[in-house]
Amino acid sequence: MKKVISYATLAVIGLIGIQAANAATTTGTLTVKATVAKGCSVNTDASGTVAEAVLDFGTITSLTANVDGDTTTSSGTSIKVLCNNGTAYTVAFGAGNNFLSGVRRMAGGSSEFIPYNLYLTSTRATVLAVDGTTASITGNGTPQTLNVYGRIPAGSVLPTAGNYTDAVTLTVTY
Repeated sequence: MKKVISYATLAVIGLIGIQAANAATTTGTLTVKATVAKGCSVNTDASGTVAEAVLDFGTITSLTANVDGDTTTSSGTSIKVLCNNGTAYTVAFGAGNNFLSGVRRMAGGSSEFIPYNLYLTSTRATVLAVDGTTASITGNGTPQTLNVYGRIPAGSVLPTAGNYTDAVTLTVTY
């Protein structure tokens, strides 16, 4: 019985060897590709998470002196622009929802307003024009930070206590 099993095992191994010797191979290619569309997004990080930019003047108790705020403080959030590497873009700032006679204004209280100006530098030397191109940048494929500085001018009327807000549209042209 042992000889029969041994001869049968050898026969199977021989058949496998013959098939392996007769096996053939061929090759081909797999093309891997992607098309990257030209584009930009505002207030989006590299993972696609959207976080609105915030310029917070904080709590105001007097307007006898300038009140400054910016997007770099702990209560602020910088503007982030994400464009393809090498894509040139510009950023323009809208008038805000409460613009009147050349002045951006936050609204609140009982139909009261607080005027403010926006700037691109901490020196606050040049007010950002409404809908004018204010920054020309070339994208690098990662979110780029654009800080904004604000000022409520001294001598503005101190309105009724409450929360005052405005929303300024950011337009990125690429």
